[in-house]
Amino acid sequence: MIHYNLHKTFSSPHGGMGPGCGALGVLEYLEKYLPSPRVAYDGEKHSLITKDGSIGKVRSFIGNASIVVRAYMWIMQLGPAGIKEAAVISVLNNQYMMKQIEKIPGVTIWYAEGKRRMEQVRYSWQKLKEDTGVGTEDVTRRLIDFGYEHYWMSHHPWVVPEPFSLEPCESYSKDDIDEFCTVLRQISKEAYENPEFVKNAPYNAPIHNIENPHVDDYEKNCYYLETMGEKKDAI
Repeated sequence: MIHYNLHKTFSSPHGGMGPGCGALGVLEYLEKYLPSPRVAYDGEKHSLITKDGSIGKVRSFIGNASIVVRAYMWIMQLGPAGIKEAAVISVLNNQYMMKQIEKIPGVTIWYAEGKRRMEQVRYSWQKLKEDTGVGTEDVTRRLIDFGYEHYWMSHHPWVVPEPFSLEPCESYSKDDIDEFCTVLRQISKEAYENPEFVKNAPYNAPIHNIENPHVDDYEKNCYYLETMGEKKDAI
């Protein structure tokens, strides 16, 4: 199985946390069970086929065709030099953002000392949570009041406590990054001065804070367990 995050490496807008596509390969004896219709090629032309035993259509059975075409056009338009420039700018943006965010009170960066990922950093609000009771879900809801979409936290279960993962990529300017970091710094300041204010966000939205009862249980059972074995048992 192959999965491509087209929304980071290949330019597609996030569109509700990011479109992707993938290819799935199986052994020959499983081929007849694959979803249908499928594209076949006989050496001269392409056609759609359905084999006996197929499980039929599965959701978007033809894949994210429009997103794949968009990514292909982007690659062909930029060419080798353009792709390299985009990669360099993406790494530069990520490194610059990291230097700004690591100065914000309550933020920690989860990597071995002296090591950093170049293209995406896994940040944590663990210290903010310990100091104020304000966690990453509170912060991301408060972002809405500043006109931002919620940020990506992490897949569950959270290996990094109170995570947030930012993806500046190549399309953001220095001004964009500075503005976003300023907002995070402001939310941190609010959390230390009036944590309940942040916890009750968002305020400038048609739907306000929705209770999420699983969070307390998840924190109690998973956030600070010492070993992955214990975490597995708790889950």
